[in-house]
Order: sequence, then C-alpha cells, then structure tokens
Amino acid sequence: MKLFLTTCYTIYFLLFPVAESCVTYKLDGLKTTISSWAKTVVIGKLVRRVHNWGKAELLGTKPVSFQLFQREGDFKRDHTYIFEERGVSYKIVRYGSGGNEVKEGFFESSVLLLDPFTASLMVYIDTPNFVTSTLQLFYDAKVQQVSYRTVGKERVSVFGKSYDAWKVILIPSIETKGVLKPKGRWFLWIDRETLIPVKLKLGFTIGSVSVHLKEVKGDRRLLLRIKDSFSR
Repeated sequence: MKLFLTTCYTIYFLLFPVAESCVTYKLDGLKTTISSWAKTVVIGKLVRRVHNWGKAELLGTKPVSFQLFQREGDFKRDHTYIFEERGVSYKIVRYGSGGNEVKEGFFESSVLLLDPFTASLMVYIDTPNFVTSTLQLFYDAKVQQVSYRTVGKERVSVFGKSYDAWKVILIPSIETKGVLKPKGRWFLWIDRETLIPVKLKLGFTIGSVSVHLKEVKGDRRLLLRIKDSFSR
C-alpha cells in the first residue's frame, strides 16, 4: 500500500512572505520517494524569480536517483544523479545564451553518499539522537558535508499552533552555484510527535529566511513509518 505525506511551508524574509515550498514523501514497501518544489511569491518575485523542483528515490537507506531543476533568474541548471554500488553517475547541464555547459562523469566512492533530499530526511528521523553526526552528500559533482546535532527541546508556535519540538543545529558545508548558497548555522525545529519540521531558520549568502509549516496533507506519521522501514 502506497502512503504519502505532503508538508507545505511559507518562507519569510523579515516579516514579508517571499516564497512557498512543498515536500511530498511517498512510501511503497521499502521504496521511498521524495519530491519538492520551491518558488518565490509576491515581494520575492520582484527581487529574484526562483522556481526549483526535484525528486529523489531511495531503497531502504540507499539513494537510487536524484534530479534537481534550478530556475533562479537567468541561472538555469539541471542535475541528474544515479547512485550505484561503486559511486555516483552524474550529469549537470547549465543553460546559457552562449551555449550549454555540460559536466558529466562517474564519481567513485567506497562510502555511502546521499543526495540533498535524502540527507534532509535522515536529519529529521535522527533528531532524538543527541550525538553530533555528519552526513556525506554528493552534490555539484563533489562530496560535501552536513553536520547536525539535537541541542534540546522547545515549544514553538507556528501560525497559532503549538508544537513540542526537538531543536537542531545544522551546519551545511556546501559549495554550490546559483542564488541559494548556504551560509552559517541553520536552526530546525522538528515536531517530536511526527518528526515533521515545523519551523526553520536558514542562512544564505543573500540573507536569512524563516520557514513556517503552513499545511499538512496525508499520513502525519509517515516519517515515523519511513524510519521504521529503515530498520527492517
């Protein structure tokens, strides 16, 4: 039986809503699919029109494939990664008026590498663990790191609803191209009952934003079910 969960967010710069985003998780046996999109709205569109979307598939805890499509103003780029036993096959296409720039190849690795969507999921389901952990990501044709640690429990209010949450500090040591380049420490509040992220404070080179959970559809306990499927 296929199960799904969709979480949607409003993204604020200062007090102004500048973007929206939704993430959908689907569980079918041991197969998990994560799809996501984000786009600027209202004031955000006036500053920079952004529309990014993508999808990741994993079998158990192992990524199978990842696609990401970046549309950030004039910056347009597509990623396609296939995760294999010995590493990752990749193709990255950047579109330009003077022609397309294509980077493709095979990155050999003896350790488990994750795509960005799967790495985020791993952080969410690991929040009850108060030990500093580091994930190895494959992104932009190289290995990059994300370190995180649960630092405590906090009660947070989002759109008038209160949550008992785990507070997580995350450090994305990621080098990338495009507008949304991570910077500094990120803060996440993960609902202790469902493991759904309900609030985030994220830093980028262009500024910091806060992300608030707006809507939940489907099985609210799906992330817990995914966590259980990893132990089978």
